[in-house]
Amino acid sequence: RPVYCGGRGGNAVALTFDDGPGPYTDAILSELRAAGAHATFFLVGNRLQYWPEAPREELQVGAVGNHTWSHPPLTKRRSWLVWLELLRTQYAVAQDVGRKPVLFRVPYALHDAGGEAIARRLGMLEVFWDVDGRDDVPDARANDVVRNVERGLRPGAIVELHDMHPWTVAALPRILRAIAARERLAVSVPELLALDPPAPHQGCPYAPVGE
Repeated sequence: RPVYCGGRGGNAVALTFDDGPGPYTDAILSELRAAGAHATFFLVGNRLQYWPEAPREELQVGAVGNHTWSHPPLTKRRSWLVWLELLRTQYAVAQDVGRKPVLFRVPYALHDAGGEAIARRLGMLEVFWDVDGRDDVPDARANDVVRNVERGLRPGAIVELHDMHPWTVAALPRILRAIAARERLAVSVPELLALDPPAPHQGCPYAPVGE
């Protein structure tokens, strides 16, 4: 089953960044390293040609996942094209880091049973979120992104951000300070699920569009 959050009994939250790599990836990695924080990066395969070193560097501070090859709405694609979107990114990431991703995030949160079945056949766990930083909305500002994340920093939260906006980079140090002030740990999704997995049938307060 897709994962939206971790358990509520620990002190960890998982930061995730979609749509990279890109020109702001290095700045995000620097902020994470400085804070001793971990995160998960959901990569768009066709962007790896421009930033081929990114997956290896991202693995040093967490985990990487598959975010398709070209970021299309998969529910509007034929089954064989969904296979192609996922397989090409699996192959591209494996070429860079020596292993295929085991995490998957669908673009635009648009998912259906067919796409979920393909991800499972490829051995991937589908990951959503329960805290939306909303850094991808028009006219987003760093202050708004920080407030959106701070409101949801419960134990077990999975936070969605994006690896392509300067205001996300500006917001990140404040988000990391807010996590530390609440005596929580910023971890990757695999770390969150290992430390405190969600209980069976545990609900999360937010379900993405398309759920």
